Formats: sequence, structure tokens, C-alpha cells
Amino acid sequence: MKQISIDALNVHLFETIEMLKNNKDPKASPQEKIDIDTAKTIAELGKVAVEGYRVKAQVLNIISRSENPKTVKGVLDYSGIIEKEQVEAIEK
Repeated sequence: MKQISIDALNVHLFETIEMLKNNKDPKASPQEKIDIDTAKTIAELGKVAVEGYRVKAQVLNIISRSENPKTVKGVLDYSGIIEKEQVEAIEK
């Protein structure tokens, strides 16, 4: 599955808003419009994604307070909260 950043999520959400606005534009093509139910679904999924980022940030905040770098690395590596490459970068 492709990982999406919070910035990419924001782009998708703002594109959805623009498409909703295009619903009232008679010059907009069907590809530039979106139905309300689809937009609501996208918004709900966006909320779920943001909540996931929020949990990840909370965990990283708690772990960052640890005074034992090996513990931090182990927890991060085991949990999958951040990508393996990011865990390895912590060692450098």
C-alpha cells in the first residue's frame, strides 16, 4: 500500500472542496465535479487518517522522553510506527 503524507492528504481534501464548488459551475466538466456522498466519504476517511497521525505523534512524543536510545530504537523498530529507514537514521 502506498504511504501518503499529511501534506498529500491535505491536497486531496482541498481538491475535494474545489470539486464540490465546481458542482455549481455550469462550465465545469463532469471530471471536475464530485457528488456529495463521495465527498463525505473522503472527508470521513481523512478524519481517520489524521487520527492515525495524531496517535503516531503522541507515541513519538512519549518515546522521545526516554533516556535510553536503545529502548527508543527498539520500540520504534518493533512497533512499525515509523519506517525502518527512519529508525536507522536515528542511529546516525
